Amino acid sequence: MKLAICDDEKRIRDNIAESVREVSEKIEIEFYSDAKGILSPSFDSDILFLDIQMPGIDGMDAAKMLRSSGKKTVIIFVTALEDRVFNAFDVGAFNYIVKPFTKVKIKEILNKALKQAEDQRAMEAVLSEQTEVPRTITVKSGGANTRVILSEIQYAEIYDRRIILHMTSSDDIEYYGRISDLENISGKDFFRVHRAYLVNLGAVKSYDSKYVHMANANIPVARGKYPELIKAYMSFHTRREGL
Repeated sequence: MKLAICDDEKRIRDNIAESVREVSEKIEIEFYSDAKGILSPSFDSDILFLDIQMPGIDGMDAAKMLRSSGKKTVIIFVTALEDRVFNAFDVGAFNYIVKPFTKVKIKEILNKALKQAEDQRAMEAVLSEQTEVPRTITVKSGGANTRVILSEIQYAEIYDRRIILHMTSSDDIEYYGRISDLENISGKDFFRVHRAYLVNLGAVKSYDSKYVHMANANIPVARGKYPELIKAYMSFHTRREGL
C-alpha cells in the first residue's frame, strides 16, 4: 500500500508519518511539501493526506485536478480551518482531520482509509465482471401497477398524502403512500433533505445550506440537515466512483 503526505509544514508531515508507521511498517510513504508532486502523471499513491492551505496550488484545487485526471486516491484533508472542509466533499474526499490532531485520530482515520482502499480494489475487480442491474419499485398509479427505475427518479415530494415522483426521462408519477417507506426502499443513493422531499443524490447539480439544486427545481434543505447532506453526498460519490 502506498501513502503520500502533502503538507508545507515538515512537522506535520513527520507527525503523520510517525503515526502511519505505528499502524504498519509495510506502508510505503512519500512526502511532498507542495501540490506539484502529487499532480505528476506518475503519482500513484493509494492514500493521500492533503493539506488544504498551502502556498501556490492549495489542497482543494489540487484535489480537483487529481479527480479530473482520473486518479482514485483516497484523500484525507488536513486543515486548521474546519469550515473549509464543507467545500471539500465534492472532490470525493474520504475524511478530514483538523489541526492540531492526535495520534489516536490519525490512526483511527488511517485504518478506515486502508479498508476503503482495499474495498475499492475488490470492487473494481467485481465490477469488471458484472453489469449493474437497475433497482426498481412498483407503485399503483392511475389504477395501474407501474414499474419505476429508482435511478430515474430526480426527487420525490409528498403533498396531501400523495407522493409525486419527478422523473428524469418521463412524466411525473403520482401515487398514495408514505415518503418514509420510499426513503427506506430507495437506500443510500437518496437523502431526505426535508420532511416533504427525498432527493436522488446522483441527480444533484449543486447544493448549499438552504437548497439542493436539481435540473428543474430548487429543493429546500431543512434546518440542521446540511451536515448530514454533506456526508451523504460524499458517501454517495465515494461509492459510485469507487474512490
